[in-house]
Amino acid sequence: MSVCLMSIKPKWAKQLYSGKKTIEFRKSSPPLGSIVFLYESAPVRAVTGVFFVSAVLTSDATQVWYATRALNIAWKSGTVERDALFEYAGGAGGKCCAILMARGLHFTESKWVKPEKFAVRPPQSWQALRHNLTSENQLARELLALAKGMLSEECA
Repeated sequence: MSVCLMSIKPKWAKQLYSGKKTIEFRKSSPPLGSIVFLYESAPVRAVTGVFFVSAVLTSDATQVWYATRALNIAWKSGTVERDALFEYAGGAGGKCCAILMARGLHFTESKWVKPEKFAVRPPQSWQALRHNLTSENQLARELLALAKGMLSEECA
């Protein structure tokens, strides 16, 4: 199991947390089954929640678009326009990943974590947190403990 940190714009994070958006499009993807902590970029600049990667489709942008179109339409307000996806992927034939994000948990604002506190710089896209680097290991341990605590409260 990989523990990853993914940067995302606040407007897309909001769509994921609300359940309106279930697919995140990227040029590369965390491994299937990964725990992905979402780092919201400015103005938030904090880890605000967690998701699990339940499926990944990697292909050219055209195939990814048509394979995910039904789901994409279902969340309307979180919809990524076809032309925007193609531009992001470098054209209709550019490599693209559709990451199905499941079981999201939005942290309460008082529990948001600043990676800088651990001397970890947020990634441009995403990165696996490495256990052989003390700073990333400490961040991963704190985030996992936070998620575990919130899930325990939710189940109680």
